Amino acid sequence: MARLYAGVDGGGTRTRAVVTGADLVPMGRGASGPANASTTPLARVVEAILEAVDDALAAASSSPEDLAALSCGIAGVEGSGSTERLVAELSAEYPGTKIVVSTDARVALEGAFAGVSKTGIVLVAGTGAIALGRNAAGDEARAGGWGPLFGDEGSAYSIAVKGLAAVVRDLDGRGEPTRIRALLFASEPERSFRELVSRLYQGVASPADVAAYFPLVAKAARHEDAVARRILADAGQELAIAALAVAKRLSLLGETFPVATVGGVFTAGELVLATLRERLLREAPGARLGPPAFPPEIGAIRLVLQKENPS
Repeated sequence: MARLYAGVDGGGTRTRAVVTGADLVPMGRGASGPANASTTPLARVVEAILEAVDDALAAASSSPEDLAALSCGIAGVEGSGSTERLVAELSAEYPGTKIVVSTDARVALEGAFAGVSKTGIVLVAGTGAIALGRNAAGDEARAGGWGPLFGDEGSAYSIAVKGLAAVVRDLDGRGEPTRIRALLFASEPERSFRELVSRLYQGVASPADVAAYFPLVAKAARHEDAVARRILADAGQELAIAALAVAKRLSLLGETFPVATVGGVFTAGELVLATLRERLLREAPGARLGPPAFPPEIGAIRLVLQKENPS
């Protein structure tokens, strides 16, 4: 059988895998739960990767023995210092297979501009948020990605926290009424709302558990809720600030360059994109906002292929 490659994109909410040949045409896909190395025990990160890859291999009617390389982009892997341990764990599971582990932002960048541009910035906004860019000289810069305690502005986690805060302000009479409250109580009965708060404060809930309330904010915003719309507009502003910080460090503000959007936050569409685009174009008129050329899991495979064929 021809040499096969598996690419993985592991984030705070879900893990996606794809199996392809050297032509990057998907033969099988798989998915599993969270794989953020900073917020998830390493054993569970490995488990999530194995589940997603095994599902992708099964869909491709292939087996682990067919893999020439497994390339993973994992959120939080650098901050947790677990890259080498993860490589060792995966090497034990896939003996004879080349293992490459990088960050989720890195593989997103590799996929975003494949065959389109060597210069650009990728904005990743899922459970967490980060901007990573590269200029024509090959210089790279990042902004954000510091996790829920110190950053992740514009992420699903941040949006959900602001949405839940708006609900308690509404309940207390300290803030304006919001449709998020009704939507939340439809999914969490009022008598269990204090239990929800208790779970969050006791540390039982993960960032992904909190980020799961992002769709309620987006739904309220689509129903013209002013509070929810402001929260999403603010998220767009924060993501623009991150992208502009990267553009400034790479001397791109006066250039024409693409900005690719990756992650679940962008399913809110113009509720986030409108303020993101407006702020970007105000300070970097040459910025061109759009979707990535390829998803991050394909970017992970490109990372391996580039190392095999650097020319």
